[in-house]
Amino acid sequence: MIVLALVSTIAAAVFALTVLFLAHGRRDDDRGGARAEMVRYFGMSALAALLCGAMNVLEAAGAGTAAAAGGNATNVMAAGLLWAGARRLNLRRTVGAIGVVATGIFLLGLTFVVSLEDATVLKTAGLAVFALLGAVECAHRPLGDLRGTRVLTWTLGVFAAYNVVRLAVVAAVGTAPLVEPGRLSAEATAIVSAVAIAFVTVGAVRLGRQLDDRPSPGTRAHDRGALRREAARLIAAHGRLRVTVVHVPELDLIRTAHSIDRGREMLRAAADAVDDALPDGAAGIPVRDTVFAVSSVKTAPDETEDAIRRAWARRMDLLGSDDVPDLSFQYSLVSTVDGLSALMKRRIPRPRSGTLR
Repeated sequence: MIVLALVSTIAAAVFALTVLFLAHGRRDDDRGGARAEMVRYFGMSALAALLCGAMNVLEAAGAGTAAAAGGNATNVMAAGLLWAGARRLNLRRTVGAIGVVATGIFLLGLTFVVSLEDATVLKTAGLAVFALLGAVECAHRPLGDLRGTRVLTWTLGVFAAYNVVRLAVVAAVGTAPLVEPGRLSAEATAIVSAVAIAFVTVGAVRLGRQLDDRPSPGTRAHDRGALRREAARLIAAHGRLRVTVVHVPELDLIRTAHSIDRGREMLRAAADAVDDALPDGAAGIPVRDTVFAVSSVKTAPDETEDAIRRAWARRMDLLGSDDVPDLSFQYSLVSTVDGLSALMKRRIPRPRSGTLR
Protein backbone atom coordinates (compact mmCIF):
# COMPACT_ATOMS: atom_id res chain seq x y z
CA MET A 1 0.00 0.00 0.00
CA ILE A 2 2.82 2.39 0.86
CA VAL A 3 4.46 1.82 -2.53
CA LEU A 4 1.19 2.45 -4.37
CA ALA A 5 0.52 5.58 -2.34
CA LEU A 6 4.00 6.80 -3.20
CA VAL A 7 3.25 6.25 -6.89
CA SER A 8 0.19 8.48 -6.53
CA THR A 9 2.22 11.06 -4.63
CA ILE A 10 4.94 11.17 -7.27
CA ALA A 11 2.36 11.43 -10.06
CA ALA A 12 0.65 14.29 -8.23
CA ALA A 13 3.97 16.07 -7.77
CA VAL A 14 4.76 15.77 -11.47
CA PHE A 15 1.29 17.09 -12.28
CA ALA A 16 1.77 20.09 -9.97
CA LEU A 17 5.16 20.93 -11.45
CA THR A 18 3.87 20.57 -15.01
CA VAL A 19 0.87 22.81 -14.48
CA LEU A 20 2.86 25.46 -12.64
CA PHE A 21 5.49 25.34 -15.39
CA LEU A 22 2.85 26.55 -17.83
CA ALA A 23 2.97 29.94 -16.09
CA HIS A 24 6.60 30.58 -17.01
CA GLY A 25 5.84 32.73 -20.04
CA ARG A 26 5.93 36.17 -18.39
CA ARG A 27 8.39 37.81 -16.06
CA ASP A 28 7.69 38.32 -12.38
CA ASP A 29 3.99 38.36 -11.47
CA ASP A 30 2.39 40.22 -14.36
CA ARG A 31 0.95 37.12 -15.99
CA GLY A 32 -2.78 36.68 -16.10
CA GLY A 33 -5.60 35.60 -18.35
CA ALA A 34 -7.15 32.18 -18.70
CA ARG A 35 -3.86 30.32 -18.38
CA ALA A 36 -3.20 31.88 -14.99
CA GLU A 37 -6.68 30.84 -13.86
CA MET A 38 -6.02 27.27 -14.95
CA VAL A 39 -2.66 27.23 -13.21
CA ARG A 40 -4.21 28.58 -10.03
CA TYR A 41 -7.03 26.05 -9.75
CA PHE A 42 -5.35 23.01 -11.29
CA GLY A 43 -2.18 23.74 -9.33
CA MET A 44 -4.11 23.78 -6.05
CA SER A 45 -5.77 20.53 -7.11
CA ALA A 46 -2.38 18.97 -7.73
CA LEU A 47 -1.09 20.09 -4.35
CA ALA A 48 -4.19 18.63 -2.70
CA ALA A 49 -3.53 15.33 -4.48
CA LEU A 50 0.07 15.49 -3.32
CA LEU A 51 -1.03 15.94 0.29
CA CYS A 52 -3.52 13.11 -0.14
CA GLY A 53 -0.75 10.76 -1.23
CA ALA A 54 1.37 11.80 1.73
CA MET A 55 -1.54 11.17 4.11
CA ASN A 56 -2.04 7.73 2.56
CA VAL A 57 1.57 6.90 3.28
CA LEU A 58 1.22 8.03 6.89
CA GLU A 59 -2.01 6.08 7.32
CA ALA A 60 -0.40 2.90 6.00
CA ALA A 61 2.52 3.48 8.36
CA GLY A 62 0.14 3.48 11.33
CA ALA A 63 -0.66 7.16 11.83
CA GLY A 64 -4.32 6.33 12.44
CA THR A 65 -7.50 8.35 12.11
CA ALA A 66 -5.81 11.74 11.74
CA ALA A 67 -3.95 10.66 8.60
CA ALA A 68 -7.09 9.00 7.21
CA ALA A 69 -9.10 12.17 7.80
CA GLY A 70 -6.46 14.31 6.08
CA GLY A 71 -6.31 11.93 3.13
CA ASN A 72 -10.09 11.88 2.71
CA ALA A 73 -10.37 15.66 2.85
CA THR A 74 -7.54 16.42 0.42
CA ASN A 75 -8.70 13.70 -1.98
CA VAL A 76 -12.13 15.31 -2.34
CA MET A 77 -10.55 18.78 -2.59
CA ALA A 78 -8.37 17.64 -5.50
CA ALA A 79 -11.39 16.59 -7.57
CA GLY A 80 -13.46 19.59 -6.50
CA LEU A 81 -10.81 22.12 -7.47
CA LEU A 82 -10.65 20.68 -10.99
CA TRP A 83 -14.38 21.28 -11.30
CA ALA A 84 -14.10 24.81 -9.90
CA GLY A 85 -11.25 25.57 -12.31
CA ALA A 86 -13.23 24.32 -15.30
CA ARG A 87 -16.16 26.53 -14.30
CA ARG A 88 -13.81 29.50 -14.07
CA LEU A 89 -12.46 28.84 -17.55
CA ASN A 90 -16.02 28.59 -18.87
CA LEU A 91 -16.70 32.06 -17.44
CA ARG A 92 -19.46 30.73 -15.20
CA ARG A 93 -20.19 31.95 -11.73
CA THR A 94 -17.34 30.37 -9.84
CA VAL A 95 -17.77 27.97 -6.99
CA GLY A 96 -14.28 28.95 -5.87
CA ALA A 97 -11.61 27.22 -3.89
CA ILE A 98 -13.16 28.29 -0.59
CA GLY A 99 -16.36 26.30 -1.13
CA VAL A 100 -14.47 23.18 -2.18
CA VAL A 101 -12.05 23.49 0.74
CA ALA A 102 -15.02 23.90 3.09
CA THR A 103 -16.39 20.59 1.80
CA GLY A 104 -13.03 18.97 2.48
CA ILE A 105 -12.90 20.39 5.99
CA PHE A 106 -16.42 19.08 6.65
CA LEU A 107 -15.30 15.60 5.58
CA LEU A 108 -12.17 15.98 7.70
CA GLY A 109 -14.24 16.55 10.82
CA LEU A 110 -16.77 13.88 9.91
CA THR A 111 -14.04 11.23 9.71
CA PHE A 112 -13.47 11.60 13.46
CA VAL A 113 -17.19 11.10 14.17
CA VAL A 114 -18.12 8.13 12.00
CA SER A 115 -16.27 4.89 11.37
CA LEU A 116 -13.40 4.82 8.87
CA GLU A 117 -15.47 2.58 6.59
CA ASP A 118 -18.35 5.06 6.53
CA ALA A 119 -15.91 7.94 6.01
CA THR A 120 -14.46 6.08 3.03
CA VAL A 121 -17.94 5.71 1.56
CA LEU A 122 -18.59 9.43 1.99
CA LYS A 123 -15.25 10.25 0.39
CA THR A 124 -16.06 7.95 -2.53
CA ALA A 125 -19.41 9.69 -3.00
CA GLY A 126 -17.69 13.09 -2.97
CA LEU A 127 -15.17 11.94 -5.56
CA ALA A 128 -17.91 10.58 -7.80
CA VAL A 129 -19.91 13.81 -7.63
CA PHE A 130 -16.98 16.19 -8.19
CA ALA A 131 -15.42 14.07 -10.94
CA LEU A 132 -18.75 13.85 -12.78
CA LEU A 133 -19.34 17.59 -12.45
CA GLY A 134 -15.80 18.23 -13.68
CA ALA A 135 -16.29 15.98 -16.71
CA VAL A 136 -19.55 17.72 -17.62
CA GLU A 137 -18.00 21.16 -17.18
CA CYS A 138 -14.97 20.31 -19.33
CA ALA A 139 -17.34 19.25 -22.11
CA HIS A 140 -19.17 22.59 -22.09
CA ARG A 141 -18.21 25.45 -24.39
CA PRO A 142 -16.02 27.41 -24.72
CA LEU A 143 -13.68 25.10 -22.82
CA GLY A 144 -14.96 22.02 -24.60
CA ASP A 145 -13.83 23.36 -27.99
CA LEU A 146 -10.15 23.34 -27.01
CA ARG A 147 -7.71 20.49 -27.51
CA GLY A 148 -6.96 18.63 -24.32
CA THR A 149 -10.39 18.96 -22.78
CA ARG A 150 -11.52 15.68 -24.31
CA VAL A 151 -8.79 13.92 -22.36
CA LEU A 152 -9.91 15.71 -19.20
CA THR A 153 -13.57 14.88 -19.86
CA TRP A 154 -12.96 11.18 -20.44
CA THR A 155 -10.54 10.87 -17.54
CA LEU A 156 -12.86 12.51 -15.05
CA GLY A 157 -15.84 10.62 -16.45
CA VAL A 158 -14.14 7.23 -16.10
CA PHE A 159 -12.91 8.15 -12.62
CA ALA A 160 -16.46 9.12 -11.64
CA ALA A 161 -17.80 5.84 -13.04
CA TYR A 162 -15.20 3.86 -11.08
CA ASN A 163 -16.30 5.51 -7.86
CA VAL A 164 -19.97 4.98 -8.70
CA VAL A 165 -19.21 1.26 -9.12
CA ARG A 166 -17.56 1.27 -5.69
CA LEU A 167 -20.67 2.86 -4.21
CA ALA A 168 -22.94 0.34 -5.95
CA VAL A 169 -20.92 -2.55 -4.54
CA VAL A 170 -21.11 -1.03 -1.07
CA ALA A 171 -24.87 -0.73 -1.40
CA ALA A 172 -25.10 -4.37 -2.47
CA VAL A 173 -22.67 -6.19 -0.17
CA GLY A 174 -21.39 -3.64 2.37
CA THR A 175 -18.05 -1.91 2.91
CA ALA A 176 -15.88 -5.03 2.99
CA PRO A 177 -14.72 -4.74 -0.67
CA LEU A 178 -13.35 -1.26 0.05
CA VAL A 179 -11.05 -2.41 2.84
CA GLU A 180 -10.12 -5.92 1.66
CA PRO A 181 -7.69 -6.72 -1.20
CA GLY A 182 -9.38 -6.63 -4.58
CA ARG A 183 -10.31 -4.49 -7.57
CA LEU A 184 -12.11 -1.93 -5.40
CA SER A 185 -9.66 -1.86 -2.51
CA ALA A 186 -7.56 1.08 -1.38
CA GLU A 187 -4.58 -0.37 -3.25
CA ALA A 188 -6.52 -0.55 -6.52
CA THR A 189 -7.91 2.93 -5.97
CA ALA A 190 -4.37 4.28 -5.52
CA ILE A 191 -3.40 2.86 -8.91
CA VAL A 192 -6.52 4.26 -10.57
CA SER A 193 -5.83 7.67 -9.00
CA ALA A 194 -2.23 7.67 -10.23
CA VAL A 195 -3.35 6.84 -13.77
CA ALA A 196 -6.06 9.51 -13.62
CA ILE A 197 -3.54 12.12 -12.47
CA ALA A 198 -1.23 11.19 -15.34
CA PHE A 199 -4.00 11.62 -17.91
CA VAL A 200 -5.13 14.90 -16.34
CA THR A 201 -1.54 16.10 -16.65
CA VAL A 202 -1.55 15.34 -20.38
CA GLY A 203 -4.86 17.13 -20.84
CA ALA A 204 -3.74 20.12 -18.78
CA VAL A 205 -0.53 20.52 -20.79
CA ARG A 206 -2.41 20.46 -24.09
CA LEU A 207 -5.06 22.81 -22.76
CA GLY A 208 -2.60 25.26 -21.24
CA ARG A 209 -0.74 25.75 -24.50
CA GLN A 210 -3.90 27.17 -26.08
CA LEU A 211 -4.92 29.48 -23.25
CA ASP A 212 -3.97 33.14 -23.34
CA ASP A 213 -1.70 34.36 -20.55
CA ARG A 214 -2.14 38.05 -21.33
CA PRO A 215 -3.95 39.76 -18.47
CA SER A 216 -7.10 41.69 -19.31
CA PRO A 217 -6.87 45.52 -19.32
CA GLY A 218 -7.91 46.99 -16.01
CA THR A 219 -6.55 44.12 -13.93
CA ARG A 220 -3.64 44.46 -11.52
CA ALA A 221 -1.55 42.02 -13.54
CA HIS A 222 -2.07 44.11 -16.68
CA ASP A 223 -1.06 47.30 -14.85
CA ARG A 224 2.05 45.66 -13.39
CA GLY A 225 3.19 44.65 -16.85
CA ALA A 226 2.43 48.07 -18.36
CA LEU A 227 4.34 49.86 -15.59
CA ARG A 228 7.35 47.59 -16.00
CA ARG A 229 7.46 48.14 -19.75
CA GLU A 230 7.21 51.92 -19.36
CA ALA A 231 9.87 51.82 -16.64
CA ALA A 232 12.24 49.97 -18.97
CA ARG A 233 11.71 52.65 -21.62
CA LEU A 234 12.31 55.54 -19.20
CA ILE A 235 15.41 53.94 -17.70
CA ALA A 236 16.86 53.34 -21.16
CA ALA A 237 16.27 57.01 -22.04
CA HIS A 238 17.17 58.74 -18.75
CA GLY A 239 19.05 56.24 -16.59
CA ARG A 240 16.51 56.44 -13.76
CA LEU A 241 12.88 57.35 -13.07
CA ARG A 242 10.60 58.64 -10.36
CA VAL A 243 7.95 56.38 -8.88
CA THR A 244 4.94 58.27 -7.55
CA VAL A 245 2.64 56.35 -5.21
CA VAL A 246 -0.80 57.88 -4.73
CA HIS A 247 -3.42 56.89 -2.17
CA VAL A 248 -6.98 58.03 -1.50
CA PRO A 249 -7.05 58.01 2.33
CA GLU A 250 -10.85 58.25 2.39
CA LEU A 251 -11.32 55.18 0.20
CA ASP A 252 -12.66 52.94 2.98
CA LEU A 253 -15.09 55.67 4.02
CA ILE A 254 -16.28 56.01 0.41
CA ARG A 255 -16.89 52.27 0.20
CA THR A 256 -18.83 52.31 3.47
CA ALA A 257 -20.92 55.36 2.61
CA HIS A 258 -21.63 54.36 -0.99
CA SER A 259 -20.58 50.96 -2.33
CA ILE A 260 -17.61 48.82 -3.26
CA ASP A 261 -18.21 49.68 -6.91
CA ARG A 262 -18.08 53.40 -6.09
CA GLY A 263 -14.76 52.91 -4.33
CA ARG A 264 -13.42 51.02 -7.33
CA GLU A 265 -14.63 53.82 -9.62
CA MET A 266 -12.90 56.46 -7.49
CA LEU A 267 -9.63 54.53 -7.45
CA ARG A 268 -9.68 54.12 -11.20
CA ALA A 269 -10.43 57.86 -11.54
CA ALA A 270 -7.37 58.57 -9.40
CA ALA A 271 -5.24 56.44 -11.72
CA ASP A 272 -6.65 58.25 -14.76
CA ALA A 273 -5.95 61.62 -13.12
CA VAL A 274 -2.33 60.66 -12.48
CA ASP A 275 -2.04 59.46 -16.07
CA ASP A 276 -3.44 62.79 -17.32
CA ALA A 277 -0.97 64.76 -15.22
CA LEU A 278 2.10 62.75 -16.29
CA PRO A 279 2.04 62.61 -20.09
CA ASP A 280 5.65 61.41 -20.19
CA GLY A 281 4.95 58.38 -18.00
CA ALA A 282 2.32 55.80 -17.13
CA ALA A 283 0.03 55.06 -14.20
CA GLY A 284 -1.85 52.00 -12.99
CA ILE A 285 -3.16 50.10 -9.99
CA PRO A 286 -0.70 47.20 -9.66
CA VAL A 287 -1.64 46.37 -6.06
CA ARG A 288 -4.76 46.77 -3.94
CA ASP A 289 -5.95 50.36 -3.33
CA THR A 290 -2.69 51.89 -4.56
CA VAL A 291 -1.95 53.95 -7.67
CA PHE A 292 1.60 53.74 -9.01
CA ALA A 293 3.04 56.05 -11.64
CA VAL A 294 6.42 56.07 -13.35
CA SER A 295 7.79 59.23 -14.96
CA SER A 296 11.01 61.03 -15.72
CA VAL A 297 12.76 62.99 -12.98
CA LYS A 298 12.57 66.29 -14.89
CA THR A 299 9.43 67.48 -13.08
CA ALA A 300 9.72 68.44 -9.42
CA PRO A 301 7.47 66.58 -6.93
CA ASP A 302 5.61 69.79 -6.01
CA GLU A 303 4.72 70.43 -9.64
CA THR A 304 3.70 66.79 -10.04
CA GLU A 305 1.36 67.01 -7.03
CA ASP A 306 -0.27 70.21 -8.27
CA ALA A 307 -0.85 68.74 -11.72
CA ILE A 308 -2.32 65.54 -10.26
CA ARG A 309 -4.64 67.43 -7.92
CA ARG A 310 -5.97 69.55 -10.79
CA ALA A 311 -6.55 66.47 -12.92
CA TRP A 312 -8.17 64.74 -9.93
CA ALA A 313 -10.60 67.62 -9.45
CA ARG A 314 -11.57 67.42 -13.12
CA ARG A 315 -12.15 63.69 -12.83
CA MET A 316 -14.37 64.19 -9.78
CA ASP A 317 -16.40 66.73 -11.72
CA LEU A 318 -16.88 64.21 -14.52
CA LEU A 319 -18.12 61.68 -11.95
CA GLY A 320 -20.64 64.20 -10.66
CA SER A 321 -19.03 64.41 -7.24
CA ASP A 322 -19.25 67.71 -5.34
CA ASP A 323 -16.57 66.56 -2.91
CA VAL A 324 -12.94 66.17 -3.98
CA PRO A 325 -11.25 63.68 -1.61
CA ASP A 326 -7.71 64.37 -0.52
CA LEU A 327 -4.77 62.51 -2.02
CA SER A 328 -1.52 61.44 -0.39
CA PHE A 329 1.79 61.08 -2.20
CA GLN A 330 5.00 59.13 -1.75
CA TYR A 331 8.05 59.22 -4.00
CA SER A 332 10.98 56.96 -4.82
CA LEU A 333 13.79 57.08 -7.34
CA VAL A 334 14.72 53.80 -9.01
CA SER A 335 17.24 52.92 -11.68
CA THR A 336 16.16 49.36 -12.51
CA VAL A 337 12.93 47.61 -13.38
CA ASP A 338 13.62 45.21 -10.51
CA GLY A 339 13.60 48.21 -8.18
CA LEU A 340 10.10 49.08 -9.34
CA SER A 341 9.02 45.46 -8.91
CA ALA A 342 10.32 45.48 -5.35
CA LEU A 343 8.28 48.60 -4.57
CA MET A 344 5.11 47.03 -5.95
CA LYS A 345 5.66 43.83 -4.00
CA ARG A 346 6.25 45.79 -0.81
CA ARG A 347 2.62 46.96 -0.89
CA ILE A 348 3.14 50.39 0.67
CA PRO A 349 0.48 50.86 3.39
CA ARG A 350 -2.25 53.36 2.62
CA PRO A 351 -2.36 56.39 4.93
CA ARG A 352 -5.68 57.16 6.59
CA SER A 353 -5.28 60.92 6.42
CA GLY A 354 -2.81 63.66 5.60
CA THR A 355 -0.27 63.94 2.83
CA LEU A 356 3.05 62.11 2.81
CA ARG A 357 6.11 62.87 0.77
